[in-house]
Amino acid sequence: MDGFASYYGLTNLHPLALAFVILLGLAVLAVPRRYALLPLFVAATTAPMAQRFVVAGADFTLLRMLLLAYLLRLIMRGGSEGFVWNRLDTAVVLWALVGTTIFVIHHGTGAALINRAGWSYDILLTYFAARLLIRDFGDVLALARGVAVVSIPVAALFLVERSTAYNLFSVFGGVPSTTSIREGLLRCQGPFAHPILAGTFWASTLPLIWILWREGGFDRTLTLLGSAGALIIVFACASSTPILTVGVAFVGMGLFAFRDQRRLIWLGVFATLFILHFFLMNKPVWHLMARVDLIGGSTGWHRYWIFETFIRNFSEWRLTGHANPMEWGVWQMRDITNQYVLEGLRGGIWTLSLLLLVLTLAFANVGRALGPAQPATAGTNYLRRQWKLWLIGVAILAHVVSFFGVSYFGQMITIFYLQLAIAGCVYALADAQTETEAGERPVESGSRASLVGPGRGAPSGTAGVLGRDLVRKGFGAAART
Repeated sequence: MDGFASYYGLTNLHPLALAFVILLGLAVLAVPRRYALLPLFVAATTAPMAQRFVVAGADFTLLRMLLLAYLLRLIMRGGSEGFVWNRLDTAVVLWALVGTTIFVIHHGTGAALINRAGWSYDILLTYFAARLLIRDFGDVLALARGVAVVSIPVAALFLVERSTAYNLFSVFGGVPSTTSIREGLLRCQGPFAHPILAGTFWASTLPLIWILWREGGFDRTLTLLGSAGALIIVFACASSTPILTVGVAFVGMGLFAFRDQRRLIWLGVFATLFILHFFLMNKPVWHLMARVDLIGGSTGWHRYWIFETFIRNFSEWRLTGHANPMEWGVWQMRDITNQYVLEGLRGGIWTLSLLLLVLTLAFANVGRALGPAQPATAGTNYLRRQWKLWLIGVAILAHVVSFFGVSYFGQMITIFYLQLAIAGCVYALADAQTETEAGERPVESGSRASLVGPGRGAPSGTAGVLGRDLVRKGFGAAART
């Protein structure tokens, strides 16, 4: 059984994998808060999802087992000091709850409940563990450094797979031992269920790694090494979607100089798509997906036809989704390689709308944190802060584009939820750093005052007032982060 799907519902736990996840779990409980998210990232990049323990029909992959350690850490040590709820948090919770409810109502089975409960478990624990553990930009930088460091040995393993056509991770099951070939190119996948997932995962880490660049010193060297590692993995996967994601990341980074015109940029993008769709193209604008072939042998037409079929059958899925899109007589619907389509099929217009709301609020957080334009004479600290904020937005943009070419599952969801969580607290982080730049007492990484908001040890000044106002007004204007 080499295929990943063959392991669903079956306990398959290699002794080395079990020992590995136990060590990572102990690390979650023992390391300082600043480094607590690194074990989760290490597990996501090295542990095949076929490694799992099944209890009463519920599949506990290694990542899900590790998330229990995060829950235990938060219970034992606390972590809500200074936490301020915002609209993105509400949207994430609604996305999980509504998605689970509609899916269960549509299918009406215990298996459906178990399936969606696991989905909600992944979203809520990963997202809120990161929200509670990230309290200042130092935490984000620590995660970025960890990502850059991990990319180097993982890239080496991908190079071994590329040179030998043998996947070392196959000893754990769930991934094939022999690397697949398309159009004469090896498509490496490492511990991931598919080469596209492996490449897209590492492509989406690039904006996080690039955050280090303006910190100077060794962080610049680490940025170059981490970027090289991630790019090696992407190109070893030989898939168009990850390469397109890399392109989006580079373009997004390049637009940093025009960050004060970001509204015009968004308007320009939507206006261009509108003009193409209604005036310049004989086919719908999403037909552009059929023209994407950056490697050779890509299935752009497949992706276009999935989306086209999805739109044409709107009435069939709009209320509660559709369990078997193959009934529409289109063979491409056997493999849904589009996250937006998958959301609609699983929960109708409701879960699709909530996913779009989550993404919109993530961008809104970043936009509010960036704030209005500052004079050209703004200091170095201000530009470093803007750089970090901008790249957090670029990371979300990378996922927005990737969703058109791949549906997320397995390890892929981890990087998305982590970066979504960073966007969830980014406005508070920016406010805290603004105080430091203004000459107030620097926020220490382990301080309870490291995230703005109410509570013992909360900082005085702007952040303290903001925190009290947030609690007092709930989801009022001050909470529109």
